[in-house]
Amino acid sequence: MNFKRPLVWLLVSYFLGFGLYSFDVPINGVVIISVFLFISIILYLVYPFHLIKYKIRNYYFLLSIPILLTLGYTLLSKQLSPASMDSIFDSKLDCEITGQLTMIEEKNEYNLLTLKEIIVSTHYSNNPNTYHINKIIVYDSRKMNYKIGNKLSISGQIVKFQKASNPGQFNEYLYYKTNNIDYKVFADNIEIINSSYSRFKQYLYKIKGEFVDIYYKILPTKNAGVLSAMILGEKSLLDPFVKRLYQQNGISHILSISGLHVSLLGISLFKLLRKIRIPILPSTLVSIFIIFSYGILTNFSVSTNRAVVMIIIFMAADLIGRTYDILSAAALSAFIICIISPLEIVNAGFLLSFGAILGIGLINPILTSFITKKNFLLDGLLISISIQVMTIPILLYFFYELSTYSILINMIILPLSSIIVLVSIIAGVIGCFILPISFFLIGSVHYILICYELVCRIGMSLPNNNIVLGRPSILVIITYYSVICLLIALNHKVKKKRNLFCTLLLLVIFIKPAKVDFRVTFLDVGQGDGIFMMAPNKTSFFIDGGSSDIKSIGQYRILPFLKYNGVDRLDYAIITHTDNDHISGVKELIINAKDNNLRIEYLVLPNIKTKDDSYKDLVNIASSNGVKVLYIEKGDVIKSGGVMLTCLHPDSNYISDSKNDTSTVLSVRYKQFDMLLTGDLEANGEDKVLQLFKDNIETDYDVLKVAHHGSKYSTQIEFLNVIKPEYAIISCSKDNSYGHPHEELINRLETVGSNILITKDSGAITIRTNGDDMVIEPYKDKE
Repeated sequence: MNFKRPLVWLLVSYFLGFGLYSFDVPINGVVIISVFLFISIILYLVYPFHLIKYKIRNYYFLLSIPILLTLGYTLLSKQLSPASMDSIFDSKLDCEITGQLTMIEEKNEYNLLTLKEIIVSTHYSNNPNTYHINKIIVYDSRKMNYKIGNKLSISGQIVKFQKASNPGQFNEYLYYKTNNIDYKVFADNIEIINSSYSRFKQYLYKIKGEFVDIYYKILPTKNAGVLSAMILGEKSLLDPFVKRLYQQNGISHILSISGLHVSLLGISLFKLLRKIRIPILPSTLVSIFIIFSYGILTNFSVSTNRAVVMIIIFMAADLIGRTYDILSAAALSAFIICIISPLEIVNAGFLLSFGAILGIGLINPILTSFITKKNFLLDGLLISISIQVMTIPILLYFFYELSTYSILINMIILPLSSIIVLVSIIAGVIGCFILPISFFLIGSVHYILICYELVCRIGMSLPNNNIVLGRPSILVIITYYSVICLLIALNHKVKKKRNLFCTLLLLVIFIKPAKVDFRVTFLDVGQGDGIFMMAPNKTSFFIDGGSSDIKSIGQYRILPFLKYNGVDRLDYAIITHTDNDHISGVKELIINAKDNNLRIEYLVLPNIKTKDDSYKDLVNIASSNGVKVLYIEKGDVIKSGGVMLTCLHPDSNYISDSKNDTSTVLSVRYKQFDMLLTGDLEANGEDKVLQLFKDNIETDYDVLKVAHHGSKYSTQIEFLNVIKPEYAIISCSKDNSYGHPHEELINRLETVGSNILITKDSGAITIRTNGDDMVIEPYKDKE
């Protein structure tokens, strides 16, 4: 008797090593023995009668468990360790670099070069130093004619990747760390110091370029970009509208090189070679060589890597007369990928790719057992459902929303994908020799892509086409997959209808219970302001929302934060004043609200006499996009869910030469908790507010949002002595040109005993309160 799928158990052991490192559990004899016993107990529970009645012949693989456990622990530790240069500079440094070119990615305005075997020379502190690092990427705006394998000498600025500083924000550091890339470099000058190159890889790169050129010659620009992404992995050529359209309909996976592409290429080639009477061994070897070359040509993404390994195993199994097992093949593929980069385990592409395989291998057999009569459409529906059931938590964890109609849309889209892949590859090959024939062949692909876009547009027009649920907690995800595993294990022991009902019931756990606390988050938006508040009844407020040093702040920081928290509606977008560093992100959100499935009910502006062009422009943008405009002035109150916002400044007659001095000042109260938001208020405006405080308005505040990013010209000592904030929050960027926060201001806050938190140091700062007690959570403390 044999254990089934020993490769799966070995992969689990390897992943357990990751888990031990993540929880700071040191590897020692006790830990290894404990894990060994734990796995043995699990195996006993899975195979109890086999262990009692039969002699297990392949038990020897158990001896590998401690080795793989230690290997996983060690490799993850090594990959997460800081690069050798991290300690010598803060964010950027001038340097000279030499390295070998391994990849060229052509972008619209620059080439992105990947180099390995890097030697970095610096003159830090006037002392020359040399450092060896793994890989870097280089931005080259001159687009010189390089060849893969060239050795380059580069002078320029080396820059650290940015870690996420807000919930939902893209973590550039982790993404490139996963790809074993340490830094990015902006090149001032590049020279080729060794012109030798890899002829094979350069030839593949040339073929890729020729295919792109052919697609652009025989197709409209939009569809050529789609094909370049689907067939060649060149997503930089993809039209932004098409990319967003596919994403919001849940079919963006077809834009990635997948198992479908590799399987079609490998199996079609293999069958062609066999049909022309090539022996099985040469046919297999040639097919494996071609699909491996295709992997190199498309830069070996995670999904490509998985598919290449699995199709090679499939062909090898057929060659030696063994049965192909999809789960064992997937386990080996995952092991190879995670040996190269252990951090792939937290990569969305890796988890979705293998989640889809697990869905097909584990869930689909259960679903098909309910069906007596089978047909092509029903099989496709069940496979799509199986993949969705297994990947829903992953999708929500990384993207925070689900496409309501994606299963139905995928049923229409996927059957035609095979035609696109085969015809596009054939058209590309023939186009290298006889372009007119490619024009004829590509016609079907052109109309299929038009059909894709039409289906997606219909999907977008349907009500509730996307559901924003936010990121589920780790506990919810563990519960979900635990129930899935239980249902799989009990599949043959419980009634099928009950099993199916339990599977559908799983979706309920992603519905978040209503929170009873009042929540405030001061986002890290660089040099700007952005404050989110949610009342216990889910009324949402966003105060300001802009930045002077970060482009597209709405798209890349504010919107991901909202979706991360399951917010698809802002009840009030309140603008304190219309400087760009307070409104740029809000303008983006209003203009793109429909495309982003976000609804904004009210834009609230200060009711002032002097309205400049930016004020009028914002009103016009709101009106033209269906957002109602309200005006607020001193004495006005917004109240919802027990939260009360009282406007303290300005009144409608207030006039000032400084726009900052007309900033809306809001006193926020929830039960015993109170907070003062001051925009960019300056001394004259503070005097007006102080007059109110002298008239017996509550002045002892728990939290103060410090005015004007910590400028010394705001938040005077007289003002602080009256409001006495327990906590002072400052929103500003690192190394900003204004020197914010000024030392004089910091000294004043310390004088009145305030605890100071600054977004450039702490990242987003979240306050949770039940009205009596409050908890403050800097985002960077959670990393």
